[in-house]
Amino acid sequence: MRKLIDDIKQQPTYLNITIGLCLLVFIISLTQPAFYIYNKEDPNAYSDSFILFLLGWMSFLGGAFIPFVIWLANPLFFLSIILTIRKKSFGLYSALGATCLAFVFSQLNTIITSESGGTSVITGRGLGFKLWFASFIILTIGLILIRILTNYYKKT
Repeated sequence: MRKLIDDIKQQPTYLNITIGLCLLVFIISLTQPAFYIYNKEDPNAYSDSFILFLLGWMSFLGGAFIPFVIWLANPLFFLSIILTIRKKSFGLYSALGATCLAFVFSQLNTIITSESGGTSVITGRGLGFKLWFASFIILTIGLILIRILTNYYKKT
């Protein structure tokens, strides 16, 4: 952990700002509803972002492979931050992967909402999803711009 903190201190300010901003947006996303589902008993039914973040990996245990793969965007996001801080070029690729997985979720129309495998129609994406997705986009675009600018200034 000490080495990671030392590595953060050695990073350029613009990279620290990019990482800080995407983490801030990610944390705020955990306080908002992720998506809304159709439910006869509760027309305002939604899924809590923080619960999805903590327990989303368990969807694999219930046979929901696609939601599990999409949930893997979260650890991939944090892996990309750690790899970037450690100056590994694979950080950008893992950020791209996380962003692509988040995009896949935006295309889903139904989601498994019960342990028995029952599905519900997604009626809308909440602010939690939008901020979650935005945090991935901020990191990915930031890393792409940093890579472009770094390569440009190395050539000149």
